[in-house]
Amino acid sequence: MNNPRVPGGPASGKKTAMRKKTAPPGQSPGSDLHETLYSVKNLSKIFPPAGFRALSGINMELRAGGCTLIAGSNGSGKTLLMRLLAGLLDPTEGEIFFHGKPLSKSLDRLRREVGLIFQDAEAQIVGETVAEDIAFGPKNLGLSRQEVAGRVATALAAFGLESKRDFSPRRLSGGEKRRLAAAGIIAMRAETVIMDEPFANLDWPGVVQTLEIIRALKNTGKTVILLTHELEKALALADRLVILHRGILRDDGKPGDVLNRLDPAWGVRDPRRNYRGVEDCSWLAE
Repeated sequence: MNNPRVPGGPASGKKTAMRKKTAPPGQSPGSDLHETLYSVKNLSKIFPPAGFRALSGINMELRAGGCTLIAGSNGSGKTLLMRLLAGLLDPTEGEIFFHGKPLSKSLDRLRREVGLIFQDAEAQIVGETVAEDIAFGPKNLGLSRQEVAGRVATALAAFGLESKRDFSPRRLSGGEKRRLAAAGIIAMRAETVIMDEPFANLDWPGVVQTLEIIRALKNTGKTVILLTHELEKALALADRLVILHRGILRDDGKPGDVLNRLDPAWGVRDPRRNYRGVEDCSWLAE
């Protein structure tokens, strides 16, 4: 799929005022141009009965419009952090703020503005056909039939699913189910997209298509949060890299700086071994 068309920029259609300030540590140079999306304060998640501390003392901020890659080996806490950011779980300790308000009091706005793509895209299927599945979210927003139809048509085209519009989603390949989940989120015009292991079970063309979609989302001002251990596929698209290891945030900053400080004990491989630099760490053919 070439040049995917991702509908819409920010829902308001208004330009964001530009402010020239130095970005705080751990944020991209341009991230100060946008408001803080998430503030995570001393976040911990402990599971009974043994009291296993799956996340411990996480502090971070995510600003609107950035592309953040959260990396870590299996069991590092990436997916758990995503579920907490999405309001699917409550923290044991600490608090999450969304647009400056406690997440627990912002769930309606969160569900309108944040879309999730799980590693198991099968779990997100709700429609009898591909088109119906994409239409589910926009219908729940109370949009007119004409608006829903237009958004579905645009999303089908953007994700190369036009020929599958009347197929049962269960008949799609793993990569197509991933694209279907992304199409549903885009049809809702979500401002933030969180992807958990977006390249899992995808072949080369599927990975390239997913990367083109991520790039298009970023270029239209969406906030993109990628949770993956496959840095070599997408790091060039990220302006920020966060490392989790055993539930602890080990490092956070510009990708090159974080990689220069990388501890092998964290279970994350530096992809620059096979590339000239961070800017080349991508499977996209420019």
